[in-house]
Amino acid sequence: MRARVLEATVDALAADGFGGLQMESVAAAAGVNKTTLYRRWRTRSALVADALLEVSASEVPIPDTGRLTDDLLALARSVRRAITSRRGRAIVGALAASQDVPDLRQVARRFWRTRYDANAAIITRAIQRGELATEPDPRRVVAALAGPIYFRAFVTRERLDDDFLRTIVHNVVTGLRMEGDRS
Repeated sequence: MRARVLEATVDALAADGFGGLQMESVAAAAGVNKTTLYRRWRTRSALVADALLEVSASEVPIPDTGRLTDDLLALARSVRRAITSRRGRAIVGALAASQDVPDLRQVARRFWRTRYDANAAIITRAIQRGELATEPDPRRVVAALAGPIYFRAFVTRERLDDDFLRTIVHNVVTGLRMEGDRS
């Protein structure tokens, strides 16, 4: 039941955005009673938060390849795949709308905090393997990695090919190592 509801929520976000998302429509699409939805998710924001976190975790898993560069490249590829999919665009749209919808601001903060915390494992493992000398802020690493991908996907609409992703990863890893050298 939960999976159907979350899938219906993402579909509704993709079709209508947060402003058009109706709990009644989600319940009908998921084949559950509206009261069932309200018992588990008291607000649209709570439902959207759960859906965004679930989809993000499944579509952008935290890689563990054994090398920092390969982990970041795998993460970059997952981000590219996710934000260029219909479901991913729905997530980005909901997160972008959070600037104008007070309830969604908390959803966006929770979403990013959860994603940053999950991505911290990449950095921790790199330090344990001796690939990095210091522990950088995972938020800065994710921003440096994902920012250019989002920029190309939504602003310049340039290709997001593997050469571009490798360049980003190279720049991020070089910056992380330089930061460690300054410590």
